[in-house]
Amino acid sequence: MPADSNDTQLKTLRSNISDLAYQADSYKARTAAAFGAGVFLLLLAAGAIYDVIEGKGGIWLTLGINHETLIWIAIGLGAGATILLSIGFLLSKRRDVELDRRLEQMEQEYSELCERGEADVEPASTIGPDKSQRAQKQPNSARVRPDSPKI
Repeated sequence: MPADSNDTQLKTLRSNISDLAYQADSYKARTAAAFGAGVFLLLLAAGAIYDVIEGKGGIWLTLGINHETLIWIAIGLGAGATILLSIGFLLSKRRDVELDRRLEQMEQEYSELCERGEADVEPASTIGPDKSQRAQKQPNSARVRPDSPKI
């Protein structure tokens, strides 16, 4: 009966760990997405600003974007990058440390329950006797020594 209780506790802990890990991973993914998009927009803004400064706006004219529009695009990209990077920094600062602590505590409890469950259960072979049991059952004449020649 204690094995059933231990299995139930393990299943419950596994489910709770999965839920908390999903929450933590979801939060980390949102933070990473904000940083990634912010850096991408920052690089686009830097490229647009470089083209404005160097006077290489001719490439943009093929798309119908003149010099003044390119400046506004660079400003918009820079503002978007600043907003996304700020969101990323805020998300990383507001991270739920308590959630990480609870997850770590549950994982520790899970490993302790697994170890306790393994210690309670005696190893049993479902296939057949192990080597020591086979050696005890064989008569002395049937045992083969490792250094004896094989026929």
